[in-house]
Amino acid sequence: MMNVESLDKPEIVNALATVAGANSLDVVGELSEESEMDEFSLAERLGMDVKTVRKILYKLYDSRLVKFRRIKDEETGWYIYLWKFHDDKLDALVQKIRVDKITNIRERLDYEQEHQFFMCENSCTRMPFENAMESVFVCKHCSGKMDFLDNAHIIKNLEDQLKQIERAVGN
Repeated sequence: MMNVESLDKPEIVNALATVAGANSLDVVGELSEESEMDEFSLAERLGMDVKTVRKILYKLYDSRLVKFRRIKDEETGWYIYLWKFHDDKLDALVQKIRVDKITNIRERLDYEQEHQFFMCENSCTRMPFENAMESVFVCKHCSGKMDFLDNAHIIKNLEDQLKQIERAVGN
Protein backbone atom coordinates (compact mmCIF):
# COMPACT_ATOMS: atom_id res chain seq x y z
CA MET A 1 0.00 0.00 0.00
CA MET A 2 0.97 3.58 -0.66
CA ASN A 3 2.37 5.95 1.89
CA VAL A 4 -0.57 8.35 2.29
CA GLU A 5 1.79 11.21 3.22
CA SER A 6 3.09 11.24 -0.36
CA LEU A 7 -0.37 12.39 -1.46
CA ASP A 8 0.45 15.71 0.22
CA LYS A 9 3.46 16.35 -2.02
CA PRO A 10 2.68 19.06 -4.59
CA GLU A 11 4.39 17.20 -7.44
CA ILE A 12 2.24 14.10 -6.76
CA VAL A 13 -0.96 16.14 -6.51
CA ASN A 14 -0.12 17.94 -9.78
CA ALA A 15 0.76 14.71 -11.57
CA LEU A 16 -2.51 13.04 -10.55
CA ALA A 17 -4.53 16.13 -11.49
CA THR A 18 -2.74 16.31 -14.84
CA VAL A 19 -3.43 12.72 -15.86
CA ALA A 20 -6.83 12.10 -14.29
CA GLY A 21 -8.35 15.37 -13.05
CA ALA A 22 -8.79 17.02 -9.68
CA ASN A 23 -10.98 14.28 -8.18
CA SER A 24 -8.34 11.65 -8.86
CA LEU A 25 -6.61 12.50 -5.59
CA ASP A 26 -9.73 11.41 -3.69
CA VAL A 27 -9.91 8.15 -5.65
CA VAL A 28 -6.22 7.41 -5.11
CA GLY A 29 -6.55 8.28 -1.43
CA GLU A 30 -9.33 5.72 -0.98
CA LEU A 31 -7.56 3.06 -3.05
CA SER A 32 -4.33 3.56 -1.12
CA GLU A 33 -6.13 2.66 2.11
CA GLU A 34 -7.49 -0.64 0.77
CA SER A 35 -5.85 -3.62 -0.88
CA GLU A 36 -8.45 -3.47 -3.67
CA MET A 37 -11.88 -2.00 -4.22
CA ASP A 38 -14.70 -2.12 -6.76
CA GLU A 39 -15.82 1.10 -8.44
CA PHE A 40 -19.30 0.97 -6.87
CA SER A 41 -17.92 0.93 -3.32
CA LEU A 42 -15.42 3.58 -4.26
CA ALA A 43 -18.13 5.85 -5.70
CA GLU A 44 -20.31 5.33 -2.63
CA ARG A 45 -17.49 6.18 -0.21
CA LEU A 46 -16.60 9.30 -2.14
CA GLY A 47 -20.19 10.38 -2.78
CA MET A 48 -19.48 10.47 -6.50
CA ASP A 49 -21.25 9.14 -9.55
CA VAL A 50 -19.93 5.70 -10.55
CA LYS A 51 -19.41 6.91 -14.15
CA THR A 52 -17.14 9.69 -12.90
CA VAL A 53 -15.18 7.22 -10.77
CA ARG A 54 -14.80 4.90 -13.76
CA LYS A 55 -13.49 7.72 -15.96
CA ILE A 56 -10.90 8.56 -13.33
CA LEU A 57 -9.94 4.89 -12.92
CA TYR A 58 -9.55 4.49 -16.70
CA LYS A 59 -7.29 7.55 -16.86
CA LEU A 60 -5.24 6.25 -13.94
CA TYR A 61 -5.09 2.88 -15.69
CA ASP A 62 -3.81 4.52 -18.89
CA SER A 63 -0.98 5.95 -16.80
CA ARG A 64 -0.40 2.54 -15.22
CA LEU A 65 -1.18 3.84 -11.75
CA VAL A 66 -3.96 1.35 -11.09
CA LYS A 67 -4.49 -2.28 -11.98
CA PHE A 68 -7.61 -4.36 -11.85
CA ARG A 69 -8.74 -7.91 -11.71
CA ARG A 70 -12.08 -9.08 -12.97
CA ILE A 71 -14.33 -11.50 -11.09
CA LYS A 72 -17.74 -12.80 -12.01
CA ASP A 73 -20.66 -12.23 -9.66
CA GLU A 74 -22.26 -15.66 -9.38
CA GLU A 75 -25.71 -14.23 -8.57
CA THR A 76 -26.00 -11.72 -11.41
CA GLY A 77 -23.51 -13.15 -13.89
CA TRP A 78 -21.99 -9.68 -14.26
CA TYR A 79 -18.31 -8.95 -13.99
CA ILE A 80 -16.99 -6.88 -11.11
CA TYR A 81 -13.70 -5.05 -11.44
CA LEU A 82 -11.55 -4.81 -8.35
CA TRP A 83 -9.11 -1.92 -8.55
CA LYS A 84 -5.75 -1.56 -6.84
CA PHE A 85 -3.44 1.46 -6.73
CA HIS A 86 0.22 0.93 -7.65
CA ASP A 87 2.40 3.77 -6.53
CA ASP A 88 5.54 2.25 -8.04
CA LYS A 89 4.84 4.15 -11.28
CA LEU A 90 4.13 7.47 -9.58
CA ASP A 91 7.70 8.79 -9.54
CA ALA A 92 8.12 7.93 -13.23
CA LEU A 93 4.89 9.76 -14.02
CA VAL A 94 6.02 12.86 -12.11
CA GLN A 95 9.31 12.77 -14.01
CA LYS A 96 7.56 12.32 -17.39
CA ILE A 97 5.26 15.27 -16.72
CA ARG A 98 8.26 17.43 -15.80
CA VAL A 99 10.14 16.41 -18.94
CA ASP A 100 7.06 17.08 -21.09
CA LYS A 101 6.62 20.49 -19.47
CA ILE A 102 10.29 21.34 -20.05
CA THR A 103 9.98 20.28 -23.69
CA ASN A 104 6.85 22.39 -24.20
CA ILE A 105 8.40 25.45 -22.56
CA ARG A 106 11.58 25.09 -24.65
CA GLU A 107 9.53 24.83 -27.86
CA ARG A 108 7.49 27.90 -26.92
CA LEU A 109 10.66 29.78 -25.93
CA ASP A 110 12.30 28.95 -29.28
CA TYR A 111 9.17 30.14 -31.11
CA GLU A 112 9.07 33.39 -29.14
CA GLN A 113 12.79 34.02 -29.72
CA GLU A 114 12.62 33.28 -33.46
CA HIS A 115 9.69 35.57 -34.27
CA GLN A 116 8.67 39.20 -34.09
CA PHE A 117 5.07 39.72 -33.05
CA PHE A 118 2.40 42.25 -33.77
CA MET A 119 -0.67 42.97 -31.67
CA CYS A 120 -3.97 44.52 -32.65
CA GLU A 121 -4.49 47.97 -31.14
CA ASN A 122 -7.61 46.52 -29.48
CA SER A 123 -5.60 43.55 -28.12
CA CYS A 124 -7.81 40.97 -29.81
CA THR A 125 -5.10 39.38 -31.99
CA ARG A 126 -1.40 38.62 -31.61
CA MET A 127 0.46 37.22 -34.59
CA PRO A 128 3.98 36.76 -35.96
CA PHE A 129 5.37 39.27 -38.46
CA GLU A 130 4.72 37.01 -41.47
CA ASN A 131 0.99 36.72 -40.70
CA ALA A 132 0.70 40.43 -39.85
CA MET A 133 2.35 41.29 -43.16
CA GLU A 134 -0.06 39.02 -45.07
CA SER A 135 -2.99 40.84 -43.48
CA VAL A 136 -1.38 44.22 -44.33
CA PHE A 137 -1.04 44.88 -40.57
CA VAL A 138 -4.81 45.02 -40.15
CA CYS A 139 -6.55 42.80 -37.59
CA LYS A 140 -8.72 40.13 -39.18
CA HIS A 141 -11.20 40.32 -36.30
CA CYS A 142 -11.79 44.02 -35.71
CA SER A 143 -9.91 45.74 -38.57
CA GLY A 144 -7.71 47.52 -36.02
CA LYS A 145 -4.13 48.47 -36.74
CA MET A 146 -1.44 45.89 -35.88
CA ASP A 147 1.53 47.33 -33.94
CA PHE A 148 4.87 45.78 -33.02
CA LEU A 149 4.76 43.92 -29.71
CA ASP A 150 7.90 43.51 -27.68
CA ASN A 151 7.77 39.94 -26.36
CA ALA A 152 10.86 40.25 -24.12
CA HIS A 153 8.67 39.86 -21.01
CA ILE A 154 7.20 36.63 -22.41
CA ILE A 155 10.68 35.29 -23.18
CA LYS A 156 11.89 36.22 -19.68
CA ASN A 157 8.85 34.53 -18.10
CA LEU A 158 9.46 31.33 -20.11
CA GLU A 159 13.17 31.35 -19.20
CA ASP A 160 12.28 31.76 -15.52
CA GLN A 161 9.76 28.89 -15.70
CA LEU A 162 12.36 26.70 -17.38
CA LYS A 163 15.01 27.48 -14.75
CA GLN A 164 12.56 26.77 -11.94
CA ILE A 165 11.52 23.38 -13.33
CA GLU A 166 15.07 22.37 -14.21
CA ARG A 167 16.18 23.32 -10.69
CA ALA A 168 13.43 21.10 -9.25
CA VAL A 169 14.50 18.23 -11.52
CA GLY A 170 18.17 18.76 -10.76
CA ASN A 171 19.41 19.51 -14.29
